[in-house]
Amino acid sequence: MTTTTRGVLRSPRAAAPPSGVAAAVAPLVRRFDSRAEDGRAFGIRFWDGSELPPTAAGCDGGTAAPWLVLRRPDALRRIVSAPGELGLSRAWVAGELDVDGDLMRAMVLTEEYRHAPVQPSDALVALHVARRLGLLRHRPPEPPAAEARLRGRLHSTARDRAAISHHYDVSNEMYRAMLGPTMVYSCAYYSGEDDTLDAAQTRKLDLICRKLELQPGERLLDIGCGWGSLLIHAAREYGVRGVGVTISEQQAALARVRVRESGFADRIEVRLQDYRDVADGPYDSIASIGMFEHVGRGQLARYLSGVRRLLSDGGLFLNHGIVRTSPQPPSDRSFSRRYVFPDGELHTQGVVIAELEAAGLEVRDDESLRAHYARTLRDWSVNLDAWRERAIAEVGAERERVWRLHNAGASLAFERGSLSVHQVLAAPLGPGGGAPPLRVRAYTV
Repeated sequence: MTTTTRGVLRSPRAAAPPSGVAAAVAPLVRRFDSRAEDGRAFGIRFWDGSELPPTAAGCDGGTAAPWLVLRRPDALRRIVSAPGELGLSRAWVAGELDVDGDLMRAMVLTEEYRHAPVQPSDALVALHVARRLGLLRHRPPEPPAAEARLRGRLHSTARDRAAISHHYDVSNEMYRAMLGPTMVYSCAYYSGEDDTLDAAQTRKLDLICRKLELQPGERLLDIGCGWGSLLIHAAREYGVRGVGVTISEQQAALARVRVRESGFADRIEVRLQDYRDVADGPYDSIASIGMFEHVGRGQLARYLSGVRRLLSDGGLFLNHGIVRTSPQPPSDRSFSRRYVFPDGELHTQGVVIAELEAAGLEVRDDESLRAHYARTLRDWSVNLDAWRERAIAEVGAERERVWRLHNAGASLAFERGSLSVHQVLAAPLGPGGGAPPLRVRAYTV
């Protein structure tokens, strides 16, 4: 039988009183425990070996319960100096905060706890804890080297190049290990439980080509072409001539190698070029896959008006991108903005469609692939975990930890619906010809 105290379910067996660092921190942790609806389903272990076991019903501190491990005092210094997600992120990336157990499960169990309401009196208790542990005698450590430090005007061409370089110019070998042979860095398209990541990514590439109704000899522009996978697939399977643009130097270099190795160098051109500088339209089709998240709200109109300018009157445009389902944008102090996608901005799908229409583009189709992205990220996690030692040697421990946390957290965000991903097919608004092909005929893959 369990007992309830202030809304917290507790095991009937009393835990031993905490000692060491755990005893000093316990008064603050207990305040948050009391506000968590079902108690704390994870344990906390400190650098001196002292512990605060889980308090939720059924948690005995065994293998089923994950443990947050604070390996050094600097972990608490970061959390106190930058409360919320930023402090936790810095401690994780620096290796001062770790998880003993399954990372995804730990993130699920800590989410509600992390978002418990903070009361003004908590600050006084936290200050007392910090003084007792001597945390205030030293300044917090500098942010990890992997944290983005961008300068200049937001979404200027120079700052965008720096932001893209931070994310993509890390290591082509690391991306190859994580993404697999297809080198596709966006949501896959699975047909069933037994589908592989590579098969699902190839199916996604073909889905895009079918939606664009590509024909031999047509010109295809790929904005943010990555490592050239869509262009190669479209040239091989649909006979198009393609141009890809990216502002990542490492992507462009490898994409050109892959194009040559595929045998389509006479039909595909890869440019190290900003999308705002493309001026050789018209194109019969334009694709933008996982790129417009980097554009920024203030640049959306320019981005889409540029697409319309480059697209032939009878052409089709497919925009594939992540959107947020909440009207509230994420904080600039979030893990994603500081470590993964600096200056990245997610919009609601309503904003995307409104901007498309304002640019003179008519939405022909809109498909959500949200569940597919959750699975894609889990597959990327498996790949990167299998390559972890080499990843650390290739990009450093901090970068490896960034990607480990990002893949796990983003997968949960897509599963829970706080993030989604949409493919929007649009065409220039104007007099139309005959009815377009039936969706089931055009898109079945």
